[in-house]
Amino acid sequence: MRQESIHQRRVGKPVRQCTVKQSRQAGMSLIELMITLVLGLIVIAAVFNVYTGNSRSARFTEGLQSMQENGRYGVSVLQRGLRLAGYSSLGYIDAIDIDNSDENVIAIRSHQAYDCNGALTTATNGLAVNTYRHDTANSQLTCEGNQAGSTPMPIVEGIEGFRLLYGVDSDGNSDTSEPQSYIPFASSIKSSEVVAIRFALLVNSDKPIRTRNTPETHVLLDYELDKNDRIAREVFSSTVMLRNRQ
Repeated sequence: MRQESIHQRRVGKPVRQCTVKQSRQAGMSLIELMITLVLGLIVIAAVFNVYTGNSRSARFTEGLQSMQENGRYGVSVLQRGLRLAGYSSLGYIDAIDIDNSDENVIAIRSHQAYDCNGALTTATNGLAVNTYRHDTANSQLTCEGNQAGSTPMPIVEGIEGFRLLYGVDSDGNSDTSEPQSYIPFASSIKSSEVVAIRFALLVNSDKPIRTRNTPETHVLLDYELDKNDRIAREVFSSTVMLRNRQ
């Protein structure tokens, strides 16, 4: 009886069914995808803006440095050349070749072994005539010697303007050698009365480095030059006394 009842309980006991839960992998919704894309574009735009700003800043700094270097070098070259004007161990010579000079060209005469092109001056009895002029086509300051076959040699790049004033001592007092006035070039100027040269260089950055056009007026001694673009410019000037004229 006991075994039968146990059997009956076993048979009559309900069997529990095991239910297996199927896991479902949920993907990104369309809205989530769009939000992700927008955030990615924002990050890319921010990185691009930082890169563009850094590139613009580097280009601006590089342009200013180049302009400053060219300006200082151009001034030093002209100062050195002008200080030699009239130098001679053989006696007095005219410091300036007036016939081959004008408001943006100056021809300097001196006795030395070489001219500014590096050519020997033996063919001209040691006389070097170095002519500094502005090459407007190539934005350069050039120097040309007086020996056979000489050609203008570029000295400084990025020169957009070159202007000269001649300091004239016309008081007739041989005991002093100071300019009474600085005047623009005229063919009537006497070389013996020119005791100083004042010059100005307009130097540019070569490439556009500004973000927008900027109207500016640059004053080169007695001459004004108007510009309206994205190129940076600066005027460099100096005055040199001609100490070798006597």
